Amino acid sequence: MIVMRFRVTYGKYSELTADVQQMAHGGILIRVTDAPNLAFETPVELELVLPDGTTLTTAGKVLQLLAGHGIAVSVSPQFADEARRHAGAGRDNPRGAPARHERVDRTTAAPPPRVQPEEPSNAQKIQIALHGNRDERNAILRDRNRMLHAYVLKNPGLTVDDVLAIAKNPQMGPELFKQIAERPEWLQRSQIAVAL
Repeated sequence: MIVMRFRVTYGKYSELTADVQQMAHGGILIRVTDAPNLAFETPVELELVLPDGTTLTTAGKVLQLLAGHGIAVSVSPQFADEARRHAGAGRDNPRGAPARHERVDRTTAAPPPRVQPEEPSNAQKIQIALHGNRDERNAILRDRNRMLHAYVLKNPGLTVDDVLAIAKNPQMGPELFKQIAERPEWLQRSQIAVAL
């Protein structure tokens, strides 16, 4: 007997984290509509392909068929814990693709090729610097292109603590320090002034 297999390929850890919350309750919704001949308790296999290419597999059973939405599949607490551990260890790529849910033929399917994410263009990096969160801003500050660093100072989410960390970092260029010094609201802070 051929066991039907489902694969969920994640481009973002945030989507995996949302599914891990479902798994904590004993199941996961597989958003496929091409799974005929399934009934309650039908054995299935589940494969999760994480954004870093790691593959997690488990056996489960059909919990519920949701017409137009997909199939709820059971997962063990151990599998949910394993997925949670991986979800907590990864960082989202802002350009990651949405999760892809599919039915795959177990006998002929090969795991999808691991694709290296392409480097964002300078225009995309500027947008990340201007609108990104703290981790994204710090990634821009580590970029070799120092011209991008100045855009981080224009990010509305930048806090005084962030500016202090930049001012204390000897790897930053003098032009960035000058821009910090030109902003009275930052230079009035004694810690920033001392750091500069």
